[in-house]
Amino acid sequence: MLFLLLIVSIIILLLCIAIAYFFSNLILFPRKVQYEETYRRSIESGEIDAHVFEQKEKQEWFIDSYHGYKIHGMFFPQDGSKKIMIIAHGITWSLFGSFKYVEMFQKRGFSVLLCDHRFHGLSGGSHTSFGFYEKDDLKAWVDYIEERFGSGMFIGLLGESLGAASALQYVNKDSRVSFCIADCAFSDLTSLLKLRLLLDFKLNIYPLIYLTSFITRLRFGWDFTEISPIRGLEKTRTPILFIHGQEDDFIPLQMTVDMFKRKKGQKELYLVPKAGHAQAFLADPKGYETKVIEFIKEIELIVRGDGDGRKIELGG
Repeated sequence: MLFLLLIVSIIILLLCIAIAYFFSNLILFPRKVQYEETYRRSIESGEIDAHVFEQKEKQEWFIDSYHGYKIHGMFFPQDGSKKIMIIAHGITWSLFGSFKYVEMFQKRGFSVLLCDHRFHGLSGGSHTSFGFYEKDDLKAWVDYIEERFGSGMFIGLLGESLGAASALQYVNKDSRVSFCIADCAFSDLTSLLKLRLLLDFKLNIYPLIYLTSFITRLRFGWDFTEISPIRGLEKTRTPILFIHGQEDDFIPLQMTVDMFKRKKGQKELYLVPKAGHAQAFLADPKGYETKVIEFIKEIELIVRGDGDGRKIELGG
C-alpha cells in the first residue's frame, strides 16, 4: 500500500510539474506576430499610412543589451533637438505598433525612438520576461542616447501594456528619464496571472501560478514575484501620467488606479471611455494628445524651474 501511495504521489507530482512547465511556456513564449506582419496589419488597420511612413526620415539602430543579445530600434530624428521620446510597445507586437505616436511628439520638437522588446520584432532574447530584462534594455537605450547625443537630454518614456510595466520598473531604478507615460500597465504579474488563469482557463488553482513561477526560476533565473511595477512606486521620483481604457478586459483598470494612488509627487491619471486594452489613443486620439501634451508642458516648466510640480489632474 505504501509503495502504491508513493507511486501515485510521484505521478501526481510529475503531472503538476508538466502542467506548470506547459503554463511557463505559454506565458514566456507568447504567440508573437512576426515583424513584417505587424507592419502589414498596421497599414490595414489604418494605424500606419504607408506613404507617410516611407517619407519619414528614419534610422535603424541595433545596440547591445546588457544580457548578451542585440536590441532593435527605429529612430525618427528632429535636427538639433535635445528632446527624445522613447516608446515601448505591447506584448506579441513590434515597434510598428508605436508609430501612431510619432507625429504627436515630432510636432513638439521631439526625436522619437521606437523600440522592439526582447523576443519581439528584430530584437534578440530567448523569452519574454515582463520587465525583468526589458527594464535593463530600456536602460541600455538611455545609455546609448546619452553616449550618442550627450548628457542633459530631455528624455520621455511612453509604454503600452508590457512596455508600460517595463517602463515603470525601469524608472523606479533610474531617474534620468524626465517623465513616464504608462498606458494600461499591470501592477503585479502574479495577480494578473491569477486573474487570467480564472478567466481564460476557468481555474482557480492558484498554487499552480506559484509552481509555474518556481519552474520559471529554475529555467531562466527569475520568477513572477519579482515582477511588480507597483512595488516601491511610492519612492519613484519620475513624474508619471497613468492612462487606462475604461473597457479594458485584459488588464483591470483598477491596477492603474492602485498605482496612481501609490505614486507620490508629480502624477496624473487619464481614464479613457470606451477604450479597450491598449486602445486609448485609437479611441480618442485628440483627447489623448491633449492630455499627454499638457502633462509634458508641465514637466518642461518644472525642468526649467518655472513650476512647482504639485498639480495632480484626474482625467476621464
